[in-house]
Amino acid sequence: MGALNCDEKRPICSNCISSERLCGYAELTFLAMQPGGAGRKRARSQESPSSSSPPELPSLAQPDPPVNMLHAELFYHLSTKTLPSLSENDSSLTILPEETINYGLAAPYLMNELLALAALHLSIIRTPQKEFYRYHSAQLQNHTLRLFHETKLAHSGQVSVPAFCFSSILGLHLLCDTLAFRDDDFQDFLDRFIHYLRIHRGVRTIIKGNWGFLKQTSLGGVLTEGEARLDNELGHEEVCGRLLGLIKKAKLGPVTTRIYEQAIEALQRSMNASKDDTAGGGRHGATAWPVMVSVEYTDMLVERRPEALVILAHYAVLLYRCRDMWIFDDGGRFLIGSVARYLGAEWREWMEWPQSVLVGSADQCQAAGS
Repeated sequence: MGALNCDEKRPICSNCISSERLCGYAELTFLAMQPGGAGRKRARSQESPSSSSPPELPSLAQPDPPVNMLHAELFYHLSTKTLPSLSENDSSLTILPEETINYGLAAPYLMNELLALAALHLSIIRTPQKEFYRYHSAQLQNHTLRLFHETKLAHSGQVSVPAFCFSSILGLHLLCDTLAFRDDDFQDFLDRFIHYLRIHRGVRTIIKGNWGFLKQTSLGGVLTEGEARLDNELGHEEVCGRLLGLIKKAKLGPVTTRIYEQAIEALQRSMNASKDDTAGGGRHGATAWPVMVSVEYTDMLVERRPEALVILAHYAVLLYRCRDMWIFDDGGRFLIGSVARYLGAEWREWMEWPQSVLVGSADQCQAAGS
């Protein structure tokens, strides 16, 4: 049988779906805005995109300017707002902004992704110009993915500090875009979240196996601290223990049980990191779990297996606890509520803890306002 070529249908081509392979075309178009489509909308806003062309701003309409003023604006915002917001309150888990920028200057694919993240940040905090900045965020990310796939690194497996930074920033970008620009269709949201898991894993596989080398670089302190936070055994052992007990009681078979057990073990480690009271610790836990879950667990999400969705809802608590950060906003609340509605009353016992977190938070807000 001859090889199937990608037919370039969005978001993933039909041939790649049928052959169960990662669609390279999808990697380059994950954030591309669809012409004439409904588009993704910010949960806090009722605006919708009107076209796939970049919305115009008067200050940026000058023909052939000698300096790309948009990129200058994005670079300024990156260095003064976006990167500092990621290391706020806890720099031990984050590379310093100036160091990140220096790596970006040495690796064009990283600099393009950094500017794309800054544009995404602006699309969230400047609501009237949301579609303008999101469009350019998508264009920059498409370009950076193209640049990355053209590097020797993408084909040789050789690792570098800029490549690790790229992987981390790309993961934040994709997660934020998935959480922030969504509609009320849970099935569509879940498909996009699964796609985020796959794209991020595809880049992270290049880093895998080079951890020892990376710890000998300037990243050593950050990586060592991150590992220590994941393994500190401080958080929610009873929650994960109860969830694992429900899985074993369901008698799903040894293979399926082991897949879920590994996902819960990753959840426990992420909760350990999130137990830290700092903003950095919470973010570290919220972004660690998607990197650690297996391909097999992701396949369970594709199949909409109820137990896999329950585990996802437990992870969403980590997102919910980071809701004050622009990256996550109310994505955790949406995910917990959506899973609960999708599964229905039959799974109430399994969903008890995630839902109790939402109820408890609401009660605290009411008490504070009374």
